[in-house]
Amino acid sequence: MRIGVFLLLWGLCSIGLAGEPVDKCQQGVTSLSHTEALELCRSLLKTTSDRDFQAQTQLWLEIADLYSQQGLYSDADYYLAKVKQSEFYLADTQIQYRWNRLVGLKFLHQTEYEQAKQYLERSYSISQREKDITWQAKSSNDLGLVYFKLLDYKNALLFYKESLKHKEQIGNLYYIGTTLNNLGLLNKDLGNIEQAIDYYEQALDTFLDYTKTEDYDVRVLSNISHLYEDLAVIYALHGNSEKQSQYIKKVIYTFSTRLSDNEKVRALKNLALVHIKQKQSSLARQFIEQSRKFASNNSNYQDEIAYIDAYISYLEGDFDQAIQQANNAISYSQAANKPQVLSNSHQLLYTIYQQQEQYQKAIEHLNKHYQYKEQELQAQYQTDLQLINQQIAKERLERQLISEQLTREQQDNKIRSLSNIILGSLIILLALTFLVIFLVYRKRKEQQALLASIKSHKEKLLLLESEVTQENNQKQSHSENDERNDVQSWSDEEFRQSLVELLIETVNLWEKTTQSDRVELAEKSRIWRVSIDEGRLRTRSLDKYLNIQKIPQNPRWRNVVRTSHYVLAECNLEAADRAILEDKLEQVMAMIKARSIEGIQS
Repeated sequence: MRIGVFLLLWGLCSIGLAGEPVDKCQQGVTSLSHTEALELCRSLLKTTSDRDFQAQTQLWLEIADLYSQQGLYSDADYYLAKVKQSEFYLADTQIQYRWNRLVGLKFLHQTEYEQAKQYLERSYSISQREKDITWQAKSSNDLGLVYFKLLDYKNALLFYKESLKHKEQIGNLYYIGTTLNNLGLLNKDLGNIEQAIDYYEQALDTFLDYTKTEDYDVRVLSNISHLYEDLAVIYALHGNSEKQSQYIKKVIYTFSTRLSDNEKVRALKNLALVHIKQKQSSLARQFIEQSRKFASNNSNYQDEIAYIDAYISYLEGDFDQAIQQANNAISYSQAANKPQVLSNSHQLLYTIYQQQEQYQKAIEHLNKHYQYKEQELQAQYQTDLQLINQQIAKERLERQLISEQLTREQQDNKIRSLSNIILGSLIILLALTFLVIFLVYRKRKEQQALLASIKSHKEKLLLLESEVTQENNQKQSHSENDERNDVQSWSDEEFRQSLVELLIETVNLWEKTTQSDRVELAEKSRIWRVSIDEGRLRTRSLDKYLNIQKIPQNPRWRNVVRTSHYVLAECNLEAADRAILEDKLEQVMAMIKARSIEGIQS
């Protein structure tokens, strides 16, 4: 107890003294290279009094962060341990937040994603509890990144969306650009090339605008160089060679002292990938050889470098070397749990063995390729059609293997077997073709019926609004958009009960059809407000209209009708459900029209 009081009093007395060395260190972090900033902060730590516990603790955090960013994790652990043992750790929420966040990011850099998630969730909880929007913006971006690494793309997207919302409220261009960049990377992995390009270009523009501000954080230059790499790769995938060449030149131009060895490995590796996709093996080899020089103390890219080496050897026709290097890539990838590299490596081995007519080995690697590819597709929410197409390719290779085996048997048996296989394949293909045509035809019919139904409802709604407007103009009592006064004179218990029943039926069909809740209905339709209460999303205004005891005396009936229209338009309802909802909607529309006329006449 005495120690805590002493620390509190000492902290209050030393705020002015503590602020100066810490501020100088933080300014160095944003204006100098990592090495220079680390040297500055360590020198400031030596000049700090042993009794200035607050300044020491904050400087330890800054130094640990700098060591972690340079990949010197043992040094970072030393200072993080000193912070955890400090008395200020328990007394200062900011230090607790930063410590948990730095430990989580350290584990993230070390590809220990589950441990990273544990600490980053703690820092996120602190930011939520303290309601600090800057902390929330950073922590939600951190969790988006760790979920992305865990291939949980849905949660990654949700946290990136939350982070972007907070960062736009703050208005910090550096923060905004970081999350836009992460969204581009996520969409690239999902195969949404156009969307990825859009996010990447937005991020680049945001970072460049940020560099025009005074005293900008020099770490943004590293982000810009990474973006040049990502844009070179994405435009190569898109087939835009002009843009690809433009960004490759920018990547090479940014190879200066401000890039760390880890960043150079990443950039050179990505440039090599661009060139092997263009079948330019000599250029790819130049970049991968340079990348290997900087990767001597970094194991994070061993699997990708080995895969690129294998692909270059394959392009050069050295199949034996390519097989050996691909197996090395598989070994490294299994240790790092990277399904994409595993899938690509097995696919390369399949291609090599197929060309060598070693069909047994080819099919073994094709099966493994599909195994890891299915993991990727499952995480990316791909459709079953792509899996079916891959299965067809697999079956075709199996038939080639059967054909190879049958060459050693009698000619008549081979012909008979091949005939059966071909016939079976034709039947399957015809059945699949018929099924696809039938499903497309039925879908179009349902869509036509849906459009006709929605058009009818909208016409009735417009007609009713027109009639009410004319009648109101004649009485010169209210404006055409004053919905509350529009129903005030003629709302009664029966009308309110009908509105409640209609909205209940609408919400039930939404939840049944989409397997989602009313919060998502409110967000997607943009009809009802969604609020945050104790960290949970709630629809208070919508909920009132689901209870006859809580619905307002003068209800906003247009919101209820619009919600029903939205569900009818967006949901693939069964015929019986659609008929029930349309019937209830017709009843409410008739009631609205009748009571509107009665209100005017009275």
